[in-house]
Amino acid sequence: MKFDLHTHTAASDGTDAPAALIRFASSQGFELIAVTDHDTAAGLPEAINAGRELGVTVIEGIEISSGGDADIHVLGYGIKQLEKLNKTLADMRAQREKRMEAMIIKLRGLGVDIALADVMSKAGSVVGRAHLARVMVERGHAGDIKEAFARYLSPGRPGYVAREKLSVGEAIRHIRAAGGVAVLAHPGQDKESDLILEARVKSAAREGLYGLEVYHPSHSPGQCATYERLARKYSLAVTGGSDYHGQNKHIALGEGLDRWAGAQKGISRLLADIGMIRP
Repeated sequence: MKFDLHTHTAASDGTDAPAALIRFASSQGFELIAVTDHDTAAGLPEAINAGRELGVTVIEGIEISSGGDADIHVLGYGIKQLEKLNKTLADMRAQREKRMEAMIIKLRGLGVDIALADVMSKAGSVVGRAHLARVMVERGHAGDIKEAFARYLSPGRPGYVAREKLSVGEAIRHIRAAGGVAVLAHPGQDKESDLILEARVKSAAREGLYGLEVYHPSHSPGQCATYERLARKYSLAVTGGSDYHGQNKHIALGEGLDRWAGAQKGISRLLADIGMIRP
Protein backbone atom coordinates (compact mmCIF):
# COMPACT_ATOMS: atom_id res chain seq x y z
CA MET A 1 0.00 0.00 0.00
CA LYS A 2 1.32 3.43 -0.95
CA PHE A 3 0.89 5.88 1.92
CA ASP A 4 2.04 9.06 3.64
CA LEU A 5 1.37 9.74 7.31
CA HIS A 6 2.51 13.38 7.46
CA THR A 7 1.07 15.96 5.06
CA HIS A 8 -0.01 19.60 5.20
CA THR A 9 -2.60 21.53 3.24
CA ALA A 10 -3.47 25.18 2.68
CA ALA A 11 -5.49 25.01 5.90
CA SER A 12 -2.13 25.53 7.62
CA ASP A 13 1.20 26.10 5.86
CA GLY A 14 0.92 23.86 2.81
CA THR A 15 0.04 25.18 -0.65
CA ASP A 16 -2.45 22.49 -1.80
CA ALA A 17 -6.12 22.77 -0.91
CA PRO A 18 -7.21 19.68 1.05
CA ALA A 19 -9.14 18.18 -1.88
CA ALA A 20 -6.30 19.03 -4.26
CA LEU A 21 -3.84 17.16 -2.02
CA ILE A 22 -6.03 14.05 -2.10
CA ARG A 23 -6.53 14.31 -5.88
CA PHE A 24 -2.78 14.58 -6.35
CA ALA A 25 -2.17 11.65 -4.00
CA SER A 26 -4.69 9.54 -5.92
CA SER A 27 -3.06 10.41 -9.24
CA GLN A 28 0.26 9.21 -7.82
CA GLY A 29 -1.18 5.89 -6.67
CA PHE A 30 -1.46 6.64 -2.93
CA GLU A 31 -4.10 4.67 -1.05
CA LEU A 32 -3.66 6.17 2.43
CA ILE A 33 -2.99 9.77 3.46
CA ALA A 34 -2.92 11.33 6.92
CA VAL A 35 -3.73 15.05 6.82
CA THR A 36 -1.82 16.58 9.73
CA ASP A 37 -2.11 20.36 9.53
CA HIS A 38 -0.46 22.54 12.15
CA ASP A 39 -2.79 23.38 15.04
CA THR A 40 -5.97 23.03 12.99
CA ALA A 41 -8.38 20.38 11.77
CA ALA A 42 -10.12 22.76 9.35
CA GLY A 43 -8.99 20.89 6.23
CA LEU A 44 -10.17 17.45 7.32
CA PRO A 45 -13.81 17.47 6.13
CA GLU A 46 -12.82 18.51 2.60
CA ALA A 47 -9.98 15.97 2.48
CA ILE A 48 -12.18 13.14 3.78
CA ASN A 49 -14.91 13.87 1.23
CA ALA A 50 -12.34 13.86 -1.58
CA GLY A 51 -10.93 10.61 -0.27
CA ARG A 52 -14.35 8.96 -0.35
CA GLU A 53 -14.83 10.01 -3.97
CA LEU A 54 -11.40 8.83 -5.06
CA GLY A 55 -10.92 5.72 -2.93
CA VAL A 56 -8.15 7.22 -0.79
CA THR A 57 -8.32 6.48 2.93
CA VAL A 58 -7.81 9.73 4.87
CA ILE A 59 -6.63 9.54 8.47
CA GLU A 60 -7.94 12.39 10.62
CA GLY A 61 -4.75 13.93 11.93
CA ILE A 62 -3.16 17.05 13.34
CA GLU A 63 0.31 18.34 14.21
CA ILE A 64 0.50 20.28 17.47
CA SER A 65 3.42 22.63 18.08
CA SER A 66 4.57 22.09 21.65
CA GLY A 67 7.62 22.12 23.88
CA GLY A 68 7.64 25.54 25.49
CA ASP A 69 10.88 27.30 24.52
CA ALA A 70 11.91 24.31 22.40
CA ASP A 71 9.97 23.56 19.21
CA ILE A 72 8.72 19.99 19.49
CA HIS A 73 5.93 18.75 17.26
CA VAL A 74 3.44 16.07 18.22
CA LEU A 75 1.34 14.35 15.58
CA GLY A 76 -2.13 13.11 16.41
CA TYR A 77 -3.85 10.33 14.44
CA GLY A 78 -7.46 9.16 14.59
CA ILE A 79 -8.87 12.38 16.03
CA LYS A 80 -12.56 11.54 16.39
CA GLN A 81 -13.79 14.08 18.95
CA LEU A 82 -12.67 17.41 17.55
CA GLU A 83 -14.92 19.38 19.86
CA LYS A 84 -12.56 18.44 22.70
CA LEU A 85 -9.71 20.17 20.87
CA ASN A 86 -11.53 23.23 19.57
CA LYS A 87 -10.79 25.66 22.41
CA THR A 88 -7.16 24.60 22.69
CA LEU A 89 -6.64 24.96 18.95
CA ALA A 90 -8.38 28.35 18.92
CA ASP A 91 -6.04 29.56 21.67
CA MET A 92 -3.04 28.30 19.71
CA ARG A 93 -4.17 30.08 16.54
CA ALA A 94 -4.57 33.30 18.54
CA GLN A 95 -1.01 32.91 19.81
CA ARG A 96 0.18 32.48 16.23
CA GLU A 97 -1.48 35.75 15.18
CA LYS A 98 -0.03 37.57 18.17
CA ARG A 99 3.41 36.25 17.33
CA MET A 100 3.02 37.22 13.66
CA GLU A 101 2.25 40.82 14.65
CA ALA A 102 5.42 40.89 16.77
CA MET A 103 7.55 39.43 13.97
CA ILE A 104 6.28 41.98 11.47
CA ILE A 105 7.11 44.81 13.88
CA LYS A 106 10.66 43.47 14.18
CA LEU A 107 11.01 43.08 10.42
CA ARG A 108 9.71 46.59 9.74
CA GLY A 109 12.38 47.84 12.11
CA LEU A 110 14.90 46.11 9.86
CA GLY A 111 13.53 47.81 6.76
CA VAL A 112 11.37 44.90 5.61
CA ASP A 113 8.15 46.69 4.70
CA ILE A 114 5.33 44.16 5.17
CA ALA A 115 1.84 44.54 6.63
CA LEU A 116 -0.02 41.95 8.69
CA ALA A 117 -2.87 41.97 6.17
CA ASP A 118 -0.44 40.86 3.45
CA VAL A 119 0.53 37.79 5.46
CA MET A 120 -2.98 36.93 6.62
CA SER A 121 -4.15 36.94 3.00
CA LYS A 122 -1.82 33.98 2.37
CA ALA A 123 -2.99 31.97 5.37
CA GLY A 124 -5.82 29.50 5.69
CA SER A 125 -7.15 28.97 9.20
CA VAL A 126 -3.64 29.11 10.68
CA VAL A 127 -0.95 31.70 10.03
CA GLY A 128 2.70 30.72 10.22
CA ARG A 129 6.20 31.71 9.24
CA ALA A 130 5.86 30.09 5.80
CA HIS A 131 3.15 32.61 4.90
CA LEU A 132 5.37 35.46 6.04
CA ALA A 133 8.27 34.03 4.02
CA ARG A 134 6.13 33.89 0.87
CA VAL A 135 5.27 37.57 1.21
CA MET A 136 8.93 38.42 1.77
CA VAL A 137 9.86 36.61 -1.44
CA GLU A 138 7.10 38.36 -3.40
CA ARG A 139 8.27 41.76 -2.11
CA GLY A 140 11.90 41.06 -2.99
CA HIS A 141 13.21 40.78 0.58
CA ALA A 142 14.43 37.21 0.01
CA GLY A 143 15.25 35.11 -3.02
CA ASP A 144 13.19 32.16 -1.86
CA ILE A 145 11.47 30.78 1.23
CA LYS A 146 14.61 29.00 2.40
CA GLU A 147 16.57 32.26 2.33
CA ALA A 148 13.80 34.10 4.21
CA PHE A 149 14.05 31.57 7.03
CA ALA A 150 17.85 31.50 7.03
CA ARG A 151 18.23 35.30 7.13
CA TYR A 152 15.25 36.38 9.22
CA LEU A 153 12.74 33.82 10.46
CA SER A 154 14.59 30.92 12.12
CA PRO A 155 15.41 30.88 15.86
CA GLY A 156 18.28 33.24 16.55
CA ARG A 157 17.67 35.31 13.41
CA PRO A 158 16.64 38.99 13.69
CA GLY A 159 12.98 38.58 12.71
CA TYR A 160 12.22 35.55 14.87
CA VAL A 161 9.80 35.69 17.80
CA ALA A 162 9.05 32.69 20.00
CA ARG A 163 5.46 31.97 20.98
CA GLU A 164 3.72 30.32 23.87
CA LYS A 165 3.19 26.60 23.33
CA LEU A 166 1.81 23.60 25.15
CA SER A 167 4.17 21.23 26.88
CA VAL A 168 4.71 17.89 25.14
CA GLY A 169 2.71 16.18 27.89
CA GLU A 170 -0.20 18.61 27.40
CA ALA A 171 -0.21 18.00 23.66
CA ILE A 172 -0.31 14.24 24.22
CA ARG A 173 -3.16 14.54 26.71
CA HIS A 174 -5.22 16.73 24.37
CA ILE A 175 -4.77 14.28 21.49
CA ARG A 176 -5.72 11.32 23.66
CA ALA A 177 -8.75 13.15 25.05
CA ALA A 178 -9.93 13.69 21.47
CA GLY A 179 -9.76 9.94 20.82
CA GLY A 180 -6.43 9.92 19.00
CA VAL A 181 -2.94 8.56 19.43
CA ALA A 182 0.12 10.81 19.79
CA VAL A 183 3.40 10.46 17.86
CA LEU A 184 6.58 12.48 18.36
CA ALA A 185 7.33 14.04 14.96
CA HIS A 186 10.69 14.11 13.12
CA PRO A 187 12.94 13.79 16.21
CA GLY A 188 16.04 14.27 14.06
CA GLN A 189 15.09 17.86 13.30
CA ASP A 190 15.51 18.86 16.94
CA LYS A 191 19.31 18.58 16.57
CA GLU A 192 19.76 17.31 20.10
CA SER A 193 22.03 14.62 21.45
CA ASP A 194 20.81 11.03 21.59
CA LEU A 195 20.81 11.22 25.39
CA ILE A 196 18.57 14.28 25.48
CA LEU A 197 16.24 12.78 22.88
CA GLU A 198 15.97 9.52 24.80
CA ALA A 199 15.13 11.40 27.99
CA ARG A 200 12.38 13.23 26.11
CA VAL A 201 11.00 10.03 24.62
CA LYS A 202 11.09 8.27 27.98
CA SER A 203 9.20 11.15 29.62
CA ALA A 204 6.67 11.34 26.77
CA ALA A 205 6.10 7.57 26.91
CA ARG A 206 5.12 7.97 30.57
CA GLU A 207 2.65 10.67 29.47
CA GLY A 208 0.97 8.29 27.01
CA LEU A 209 3.00 8.73 23.81
CA TYR A 210 1.96 6.14 21.23
CA GLY A 211 4.72 6.31 18.65
CA LEU A 212 7.83 7.82 17.14
CA GLU A 213 8.13 9.17 13.59
CA VAL A 214 11.22 7.19 12.69
CA TYR A 215 11.05 7.63 8.91
CA HIS A 216 11.23 11.20 7.64
CA PRO A 217 13.18 12.76 4.74
CA SER A 218 15.42 14.70 7.16
CA HIS A 219 16.58 11.51 8.90
CA SER A 220 19.72 9.71 7.78
CA PRO A 221 19.75 5.89 7.61
CA GLY A 222 21.76 5.89 10.84
CA GLN A 223 19.21 8.08 12.58
CA CYS A 224 16.36 5.85 11.40
CA ALA A 225 18.13 2.83 12.90
CA THR A 226 18.69 4.69 16.18
CA TYR A 227 15.06 5.80 16.40
CA GLU A 228 13.83 2.28 15.57
CA ARG A 229 15.80 0.97 18.56
CA LEU A 230 14.46 3.78 20.75
CA ALA A 231 10.88 2.97 19.76
CA ARG A 232 11.36 -0.70 20.59
CA LYS A 233 12.99 0.14 23.92
CA TYR A 234 9.97 2.15 25.07
CA SER A 235 7.33 -0.04 23.37
CA LEU A 236 6.33 2.68 20.92
CA ALA A 237 4.86 2.28 17.46
CA VAL A 238 7.05 3.21 14.49
CA THR A 239 5.59 5.63 11.95
CA GLY A 240 6.82 7.62 8.98
CA GLY A 241 5.80 10.53 6.77
CA SER A 242 7.21 12.93 4.23
CA ASP A 243 6.07 16.20 5.88
CA TYR A 244 4.73 17.27 2.50
CA HIS A 245 3.89 20.99 2.20
CA GLY A 246 3.30 21.38 -1.53
CA GLN A 247 5.40 24.16 -3.03
CA ASN A 248 6.46 25.57 0.35
CA LYS A 249 9.08 22.82 0.73
CA HIS A 250 10.99 20.80 -1.84
CA ILE A 251 9.68 17.50 -0.49
CA ALA A 252 7.80 14.97 -2.61
CA LEU A 253 4.72 13.17 -1.35
CA GLY A 254 5.90 9.90 0.18
CA GLU A 255 9.56 10.95 0.18
CA GLY A 256 11.80 8.94 2.51
CA LEU A 257 9.28 6.18 3.16
CA ASP A 258 10.83 3.61 0.82
CA ARG A 259 13.42 2.97 3.56
CA TRP A 260 10.77 1.71 5.99
CA ALA A 261 11.07 -2.06 5.62
CA GLY A 262 8.28 -2.78 8.11
CA ALA A 263 5.87 -0.22 6.68
CA GLN A 264 2.94 -2.48 5.90
CA LYS A 265 2.99 -4.04 9.35
CA GLY A 266 3.28 -0.57 10.92
CA ILE A 267 0.37 0.80 8.89
CA SER A 268 -1.82 -2.15 9.83
CA ARG A 269 -1.04 -1.61 13.51
CA LEU A 270 -1.84 2.10 13.34
CA LEU A 271 -5.13 1.56 11.50
CA ALA A 272 -6.17 -1.08 14.04
CA ASP A 273 -5.20 1.09 17.00
CA ILE A 274 -7.19 4.10 15.79
CA GLY A 275 -10.19 1.96 14.86
CA MET A 276 -10.05 2.48 11.09
CA ILE A 277 -10.94 -0.09 8.45
CA ARG A 278 -9.83 0.60 4.91
CA PRO A 279 -12.71 0.83 2.39
